[in-house]
Amino acid sequence: MVDGRNKILLFRLQEKQDEEAAKLVFQTEHTFSYERDMDRIITKDGPILQVGELESTVEITAIQAKDDPVAKMLRNSVIEGKRLEVWELTVDEDAKNDDDKYPAIYAQGYLESWEDVAGAEDEPEVTGTLNIEMHPQFDYATLTADQEAAVQYEFRDTTPRGENGGGGGES
Repeated sequence: MVDGRNKILLFRLQEKQDEEAAKLVFQTEHTFSYERDMDRIITKDGPILQVGELESTVEITAIQAKDDPVAKMLRNSVIEGKRLEVWELTVDEDAKNDDDKYPAIYAQGYLESWEDVAGAEDEPEVTGTLNIEMHPQFDYATLTADQEAAVQYEFRDTTPRGENGGGGGES
């Protein structure tokens, strides 16, 4: 069974191909949607369907962080009309392929909306809707050490980082 906590979104401005994709912090949920309009045409022989084009969106929700550069980049992408790249990675060790890559969905599109929601009784959230152009692609993607650290911190020993070979569990 896939655990929803193991599915994360990474983002990058399309124009910043020389930079790594980055994770929006404190993601609480997202929905990758695929939809086609279906027109039912009634004929004398019975109904037939006319299949429309694929439309995909990604709905994003996260708790607001005090200083998250990805949230700022996403907000500015709506304001400036900038094209984004998005990856949904299933960060599950059992799902990795032989090249140590994770199952991923990759797409490009534009954020239609970005909202900073601040209720009196709940944590302040950010929400957005990303409209996907063309068809999402399915393959495997790499997480760098920095990206993995953003997903989950690694175990560190009680000794300073420089002693006994670093911060892993072995000494």
